[in-house]
Amino acid sequence: MDSILIGCGQIACTHLLALNRLGHSVSWVVGRDLKRTEAFAREFGIAYATTDLNEALSSDARVVHVCTPPTNHYQTICACLDAGKHVVSEKPLCISVQEAETLSRRAAETDRITVLCCNVRCYPANVEAARRIRSGEIGRPLIVSGSYLQEFHAPPHDDGWRFDPTQSGNQRAISEIGTHWIDLAYAWTGTRIVAVCAALGNWYPVRYRKGGRLSAVPEGEPVRVETEDAAAIALRFADGAIGTLMLSELSRGHFNDLSIEVNGTGGTLRWDECAPNALLRSEGASMQPQTVSETDREHTFDALFASVYAAIDGTPHDPFPTFEDGAYIARVCDAIRKSGVTGEWVEV
Repeated sequence: MDSILIGCGQIACTHLLALNRLGHSVSWVVGRDLKRTEAFAREFGIAYATTDLNEALSSDARVVHVCTPPTNHYQTICACLDAGKHVVSEKPLCISVQEAETLSRRAAETDRITVLCCNVRCYPANVEAARRIRSGEIGRPLIVSGSYLQEFHAPPHDDGWRFDPTQSGNQRAISEIGTHWIDLAYAWTGTRIVAVCAALGNWYPVRYRKGGRLSAVPEGEPVRVETEDAAAIALRFADGAIGTLMLSELSRGHFNDLSIEVNGTGGTLRWDECAPNALLRSEGASMQPQTVSETDREHTFDALFASVYAAIDGTPHDPFPTFEDGAYIARVCDAIRKSGVTGEWVEV
């Protein structure tokens, strides 16, 4: 099946390689800078490169993969839906709750497939955990807890669009990494978060740009940073469960450590991305690992896209996150941000 790729960054490359492994072609790439876009097209054997989105949308390609910063998503996705395309959007769907909800409503009014790229739920261990919890194997969920720890933005670190508020919006750790955990908690339990209480941390409100890096050392151009490095969040769920979530982008020693645990009336399940092929289950007073089918994060994109393209073809497929999930996640993220400002519980 033929597709359009919007964006020329690392995540666009990840989408492209996953599609190639599945036997799908990308015929168009759309970028902001023509020279860079053409270079990307040459490197990956894409036939057409353009900075004109409408030119690509006028083609026969059926699916669009949106791999741009979140503040660009709304207008881009609206244009894709207007053109009658199926859409796979990188997360978060939108920073703005209003924009996310508008896209969710528009998606519901069309027969197009609209997908939020929360690929972490596609690890086989997470698919198995969702099956077990939703079938009642560990009883009623009481506590849902976890964390997502990275050292991605511990100074000094690479500069990038996440420190440009016109592209990243008013959130960073909340929406950038929190989106994955929020989606995973729902994928596991089938229960939505309904209220949050958060404390936010921003310990480097001024960083210094020099040589493509941002540092805490006062050398180079000062950059004001108003988004959070970390968030500690208490959670309430629709079914009465409670929980906690710790998000951090400056936890040194942690490359990409996502974990989730559900304590139910009849048992506990836990998963850690640092050991992604094992699902831990309570046995007596201990947690014992159970090996599930092996994969890595890169190939979770394959699993997600295989389901999406099967849905487009009208064939059986596994569930995947939609724009409705994207709007829900946007509401949760916005509530976390608001709670971090007021220090009070905020309903989602």
